[in-house]
Amino acid sequence: MAVVITRIVSLSVLAALASCPISGQTPATLANKYLKPASITKLDWLLLRAQVESFTLPLRWDNHGLINSVSLFPAHPARGLVGMTFTVNKETYIGLSDDITRKTFADVVLEVCSILKNTIPEVDKGANVYANFVVIGGGIIAEYKNGSVSLTK
Repeated sequence: MAVVITRIVSLSVLAALASCPISGQTPATLANKYLKPASITKLDWLLLRAQVESFTLPLRWDNHGLINSVSLFPAHPARGLVGMTFTVNKETYIGLSDDITRKTFADVVLEVCSILKNTIPEVDKGANVYANFVVIGGGIIAEYKNGSVSLTK
């Protein structure tokens, strides 16, 4: 009887081990790999925090439905401190005049800056900002630099 119980326990242990995924890494190894501090700048952290806290929920950025979303990133120093990429609704973009498109693009940059200025005061009123506007599958259609929007149509 003891031999039968020992074999049942051994088979149960083997079955349990076989059902576990084998990753080759223990939980401690994974913790060491992913839970150690990362080298990021204060700007990276502030932009990540702002992205999560202020720009994750669906927002209506303009009255035309032109802007779908915004993503933030540290810009190249020659372009500004903060970078923004706006995703644009292609159908709406095609239907608007260049003047309305430029004004809408400039307004949404300033709107994001007004949200960010509490965290990064240097971006108030569009200062120190580079932004691009992209259509999915179509690339960059406009850029915001030094306070003005240029279309690439």
